[in-house]
Amino acid sequence: MKYFFLCFSPAIFLAGKLKKFIIKSQFEEILITHFGAIGDTLMLTPALRLLRKNYSNSKIYFLTSDRGAYDVLRRNRDIDNVIFFQQYKNGNIKSCFNISRGLIFNKLKLFYLYPNFIIKILFSRIDTGISFGPFHEAGTFSNLLFSLAGFNNTIGCFGYYSELLTTKVQDDLLKKHWIDIYIGIINSVVGETDEKEIDLRMSYEISKEEEQLIKINFNKNGLYKPYRISVVHPGGGTFVNSRLWGYEKFAAIADYVHQKYNMTVFITGSKDELELANLVSEKMINPSFVVAGEYTFPMVASLLAKTELLITNDTSLLHLAEAMDTKHVISIWGPTDSTKVGPRNTNNHFIQSGLDCSPCITLDAGDESKRCDRMIKEECLQIIEISSVQKVIQKILS
Repeated sequence: MKYFFLCFSPAIFLAGKLKKFIIKSQFEEILITHFGAIGDTLMLTPALRLLRKNYSNSKIYFLTSDRGAYDVLRRNRDIDNVIFFQQYKNGNIKSCFNISRGLIFNKLKLFYLYPNFIIKILFSRIDTGISFGPFHEAGTFSNLLFSLAGFNNTIGCFGYYSELLTTKVQDDLLKKHWIDIYIGIINSVVGETDEKEIDLRMSYEISKEEEQLIKINFNKNGLYKPYRISVVHPGGGTFVNSRLWGYEKFAAIADYVHQKYNMTVFITGSKDELELANLVSEKMINPSFVVAGEYTFPMVASLLAKTELLITNDTSLLHLAEAMDTKHVISIWGPTDSTKVGPRNTNNHFIQSGLDCSPCITLDAGDESKRCDRMIKEECLQIIEISSVQKVIQKILS
């Protein structure tokens, strides 16, 4: 069937070129592409707000391939429609668009892999494409897509074939914090905006019904105001380089906040992290509530809105906590860079490893070339002592 579609590829190429002359609209319908996970998506919500502020009458579509990110985006009022892009093994963006083999070859490959999707976008009224990355291959995919689909306005700073873009953002932008990267991409469209006029708050909206679920759960577990809640999140990314501090250390910290500050401890995580959450609870001397796999992401958001102290690895919960205005957040950092992706409000306290090679990942957390080659894997996290975290807790709670 795909070979049948390929026979029509010359017509598709021509249709894309003709579309530029037929549709003369400017920023009436905008497609944003982004292939990051939940944390990356939360960090770009201020940029979405800025885009909507300047193009209030435009129709904004958002393309994502992450289920968690899809949930974040469908709650965002600055987007009109979220498109879920289903990848598959032979069409994975990371593996299919990591090598430049010629423009025509890669355009043919994109059409071969996703013919129905390309035709749908080509014959839409979308006139503008904005690539948010957040990695090289995602940029390459987007640059090819925008060209094939005949968009009049194309903006980005990632990947091969950036010469196809009508606005190529300077590479120096990638040295900045991720929030500034996303804002910078939008500024290249709307013009430089005074920093004081940019709302940098992250956005994640929960319904009253979702808030009520937490109240019901609290009552079920015998929790009534006044309470002091500490959330411990021992999970996190393990691809390329692990970002896990260790369940024994999280258990010790959870016991510490319970004993010294009389805090009720919740241990969060996904279904896949339930075993890890249980290891923390079993290692503890004091009681805790394991809600990993039980609480949905919106319920965790509701929990964080009531939380006094969150202790976590570098995970999406960091950014969700910022969106929910969690009072105090302590995060443990090894291979990744807190100055690149860490929240920038006064509620956050970063404990970055002192190992000379930390951080080793500064842009793409999935970059295989950054895989740790030390004899002791993730030594950067292992050398962070429990006492270092306790000192920060004492400082902010005492």
